[in-house]
Order: sequence, then structure tokens, then C-alpha cells
Amino acid sequence: MLLADAFDHVVDSKVWEFFETQHMFANIPYGLSKFIILQLLAAGLIILIFVPLSRQMASGAPPKGIWNNCFESLLTFIRERVVKPTIGEHDCDTYVPFFWTLFLYILFNNLLGMIPFCGSATASLAVTGTLAIVAFFAIHGSAVMKQGIGHYIGHHFPHIDAPKPLNYLIGGLIFGIEILGHFIKAFVLSVRLFANMFAGHMVLAFILSFIVLAKNTDWFLFWPIGVGSSLLIVALSLLEIFVAFLQAFVFTYLTALFMGSALHPAH
Repeated sequence: MLLADAFDHVVDSKVWEFFETQHMFANIPYGLSKFIILQLLAAGLIILIFVPLSRQMASGAPPKGIWNNCFESLLTFIRERVVKPTIGEHDCDTYVPFFWTLFLYILFNNLLGMIPFCGSATASLAVTGTLAIVAFFAIHGSAVMKQGIGHYIGHHFPHIDAPKPLNYLIGGLIFGIEILGHFIKAFVLSVRLFANMFAGHMVLAFILSFIVLAKNTDWFLFWPIGVGSSLLIVALSLLEIFVAFLQAFVFTYLTALFMGSALHPAH
């Protein structure tokens, strides 16, 4: 039962549970689900925070206060340390808005999982799979737009100095491996983000369940278990905040790296 209860907190649902023992929950209407609402909330927070900030940046006014400096530093880091080194200075500003949006969307969804009674939509393989599909089309669509579809596909055929039948055979095998590799990269992007977020929240849920298991035991067992579990939850929650930033960075960086290799196949 505890395993099922812990699992309920990290999966999508049409019912948003708050305190199961007190039967406090909300049925989600209009065909929505908990993760859909959390994704809409993440998108709304991004708009609420960054649209005013972008207008201020466009005006040339310097950022004021810790809030604006923090978020502008975050955007500057993605541009200077992620997009520019992987895609190149010439194409950087063309694709920076996409990578800013990708990073912030993943980050906000990750961080919402740290709020009680919420959840992390990125702990769903459907969500991370969709993000990987978006990244896949952005990577190869940008390359096709820049090089043309024929030229881009031609880069996947190697030049081999061999007799023609063998040349076509080896070239065809390498071409197939290259194409398969693109799909594998997208799959790995999806699974890496999902596994890290899902596993982290499951660990927190199981540690909290220790307190529930110990509630009917003697006080000399309950208090050490309760206090120890609470302290461990605090420590792991701080680690989860770091992981939320790290996984958003890793997903964005790998997407930029794959796009850079697609845009500049000679390198």
C-alpha cells in the first residue's frame, strides 16, 4: 500500500491528491491532468518572469535588484557557455531563444516537483519523450534549412576508396548507423531526464514512508526514525534542487551539441 501511495506522487493523474487519509483531493476537469496543469503553470511562470525582463533588456537598461540580475545571469550563461561554444558565434543568436525556452521550461518543471502536493512533469516519460521529439526536429530541421535536404543527407554517406560494390555496401551500412544514431540520441535525451527526475522523487517518497511505518512503534524507535528521515529528506531535497538545474543544463547542452554537429558537419 505504501509503495502504491509513494508511486502516486510521481505519476500523472486525473485526480490531484493532497491528504489521502483526510480524503482531500480535487478531480481535474476538461480532460486535463496534474502534469498538464503543472506544465501550463511552468509556462505561465516563464512568461510572467521573462517577458518583463526581456523588455527591460531590449531597452538597454541595466538589470536592477537580485531578482533581475539572477535571471539575466542565467540567460547569459546559456548563451555564452552552452549555445555559443557548441553552435558557433555566427549562428548563436538565431537559436538562443529556442535554447533559453528549452532550458527554462525543463528547469521550472523540475523545480515544481520540490513544492509539496505538486509534482515534476519531467518525471513522466511522455513529457520527456515529447521534449526529445521537439529537440530532434529542431536539430535536423535547422540543418536542413541551412544546407538543404539533399546536401544534409549527403553528409551521412562517407567517401570510401574501395571497389564500387563494396563502396556502396559499406557506405550504406554507415549511412544506416548514422541515421539510427540520431534516433538513439533523442531516446537517450528522453530517458536520461526522465530517469533522474523520477528516481529522485521516488527516493524522497520512500524515505518519507519510513515515518509512516514507524508511527505505531514505541517512542524510542519512532523519534530516531522520524528525525533521521526528516533530516535526510532535507539533505536530499537540497540535492534535488541541484539535480533540477543540472538536468535542465545537460538536456539543453546535449541538444545544442547535437545541433552544432548537424549545422557544421565538417567539424
